[in-house]
Amino acid sequence: MVITNAGHNNPNVKGLVYVAAFGPQEGQSLGTFVDPSKFPKDFLMPDKAGLAYINPKLFHDWFAQDVNPTRADVMAVVQKPFNLSIFTEKSGPPAWKQVPTWYQVSENDRMIPPAVEHMFAKQMNATTISLPASHASLESHPNEIAQLILNATRGSSSVGK
Repeated sequence: MVITNAGHNNPNVKGLVYVAAFGPQEGQSLGTFVDPSKFPKDFLMPDKAGLAYINPKLFHDWFAQDVNPTRADVMAVVQKPFNLSIFTEKSGPPAWKQVPTWYQVSENDRMIPPAVEHMFAKQMNATTISLPASHASLESHPNEIAQLILNATRGSSSVGK
C-alpha cells in the first residue's frame, strides 16, 4: 500500500511494481481484504506499542511455505514489525491510476488471498504474472521477480524477455 499512496502525483514515479501486494482504491483499508482474526491463533504477536510480528513458529508454514525452512527461519528472525493500524487505515489516492503498473500474483499466498491479488491486478490494468508461490515470492522466485522489475524499467509487457 506504500507505493500506492507515495507515488501519487509524484513526477519522479514512472511505473509501479507490485509483488503479491495490496493495491487498494482510495478510502479502502487492508482490513477490507484481509481479516486478521482469520489467521491461526497466536499468528500475530502484538506488543504494547501496537506493533506486531508474525510468530516465528508459524512464519514458514503461513508466510513462506515454499522457502527453504532454514532461510524462512532467518526471515522470521529479521522481520520488521508493522503497526496493527494498517488493517483500518484508509488508503489515499492510488498512483496506479496515473502510471503503468506491473503485478505479480502469488497463487499459493496465505497472507493475501490470490483472488484478491488477481482483483488488484485487474483493477490496475497491470501487466501481470502469476507464480506458484507463497507470499515470499521475492525469495522463492527471485529470477521471475527480477525479470518483472526489468520489464517494468523498460516499460515492457513482455514477461519472458
